[in-house]
Amino acid sequence: MIKIYNRLKKLEQRLSPADDGAYTLEELCRSMWLSDKKHFLDVAKDTTLSLFATQFELDDAERRQTKRVFRNVR
Repeated sequence: MIKIYNRLKKLEQRLSPADDGAYTLEELCRSMWLSDKKHFLDVAKDTTLSLFATQFELDDAERRQTKRVFRNVR
């Protein structure tokens, strides 16, 4: 059990070595996007945040395509 705990701690340190509790603008926007896309699009309309919306839509489309490919492989 201690081995697993130590491995998880090492993995956590590698993934976020200097986590100071701050979030990037992209992380906050993605969180909004995942919780309510329509609301995010309303907020982002006519602002530079719309650039994030475009990227998130592309990411979602890519994720859907990847899922489709893997479903067909099985």
